Amino acid sequence: MRRQSTFVFHHASHPWSKSKILLWMLCFLRQFKGSIKKSDYMALRLGFITYHKLPHSYDFHKYMVRSMEDDYNGSVGISWPLWAYAIICIFVNVHGLNIYFWLSFAPVIIVLLVGTELQHVVAQLALEVVEATATNVGTQLKLRDDLFWFGKPRVLWWLIQFISFQNAFEMATFLWSLWELSANSCFMKNQYMVVIRLASGLLVQIWCSYSTLPLNVIISQMGSKFKKSLVSESVRDSLHSWCKRIKDRRHNPLF
Repeated sequence: MRRQSTFVFHHASHPWSKSKILLWMLCFLRQFKGSIKKSDYMALRLGFITYHKLPHSYDFHKYMVRSMEDDYNGSVGISWPLWAYAIICIFVNVHGLNIYFWLSFAPVIIVLLVGTELQHVVAQLALEVVEATATNVGTQLKLRDDLFWFGKPRVLWWLIQFISFQNAFEMATFLWSLWELSANSCFMKNQYMVVIRLASGLLVQIWCSYSTLPLNVIISQMGSKFKKSLVSESVRDSLHSWCKRIKDRRHNPLF
């Protein structure tokens, strides 16, 4: 209960929390304080377990790890929108436009927006606890998809995936230009732009891996639905094999 009170105090006691505009500014600044606090984790864990009516002994940490692994397996590869984006960048990159230089700032802007949105979701949950009257914080957390942009928690994961793709695309184009072309080519002529592109991509990737991605893994669970990784893979395999046996029996004329 003490950690739950700490969660509410940390996110709802600041004077800026009373104004919607100032709350967004406060959430923007909070993302630079590092990853999620232990009190926040425990409160969000309790809210998830209570909302989905799970036993209090449920291993929420393993669920998050399985969820992250499933998301990572699903993000391996390049979807057709990313392919289209890469092709458009290649054709639009004409001499003098410096399209790659300006695109290198896109991950910086996106990672800051995603971090602000994640902090804003936590702040909203904490402010709703202040207005509630129940005694248990876990029952007061109103988990729902409306907390996220467009009512879809998945949007934040797509943006993080785009950040990783953009940084990989940036590094690939740099290595290709360095290998196939000379150092004095138009692609490498302005060395200051090249250094800024590579440095910003590296810093954004480190910050995203350290703060934004772990925060998204936890806060994305605060939607209305849970993922299939709620149960372990062995249980899922057992259920799938059981369903397969039932279907085979139904199609068997001897049954």
